[in-house]
Amino acid sequence: MDNKTEQLADGVWRVEVGLYVNAFVLANDGSGDAGGLTVVDTGWRSGGPRLVRSIRMLGLDPRAVGDVLLSHCHADHAGSAARFASSSARSRVWAGAGDLAAVRGEAPEPLAVADRRHATRLGRLLGRVFPTAPAVPDAQALNADRELDAAGGLRVVAAPGHTPGHVAFLLPARGVLLAGDAVWNVWFASRGPRFACADLPAVPATLARLAGLDYDVLAVAHGPPVTKGARQRVASLAG
Repeated sequence: MDNKTEQLADGVWRVEVGLYVNAFVLANDGSGDAGGLTVVDTGWRSGGPRLVRSIRMLGLDPRAVGDVLLSHCHADHAGSAARFASSSARSRVWAGAGDLAAVRGEAPEPLAVADRRHATRLGRLLGRVFPTAPAVPDAQALNADRELDAAGGLRVVAAPGHTPGHVAFLLPARGVLLAGDAVWNVWFASRGPRFACADLPAVPATLARLAGLDYDVLAVAHGPPVTKGARQRVASLAG
């Protein structure tokens, strides 16, 4: 598959690292790599070389990736985080507190141990057999409302449901929301497959919270971004 990148705003790029799987590259200074880079999600472990190559194709230095922010612990998002942590970049890896133990390799996939009242039977079964991402023992916790210097400012937004520690990332100065798996856009915008969700009852409140934020572009981990009526689309999914 060819490398495909798309600029969503100043200093914000979507990178396809697999079929319907996206990572995002943020310039801390809003333009290049002089102030360092932040990567949001990394795709599968096998997609790591492609992500590094894509960063280079953008004219940026992968060694400038100081931070890797994970929306959640699933292997199609955290699969290459360990690669960055152990590379010459020595990237710091961050994840929501509820997913941190899984990212560190200290706890199983959340679906595998999900409350049977909150997850489907199929999901709990698949959670036991799905591959897990290589552990990042030194990963650190991302707390909700934390603000980071990336692409004009980034705010961490609690978005539980898909996993207990799922988070989204709002870039207010760029009008972009990086929603992780809180919303999918494979063929059409949706909540994503029910079987992939560890806490279904938490989903409506999370979508209502995301719909209440201010952004024009909804960037999702699976599928292209939503650029028209993004907040309205999310609000419709919350109902």
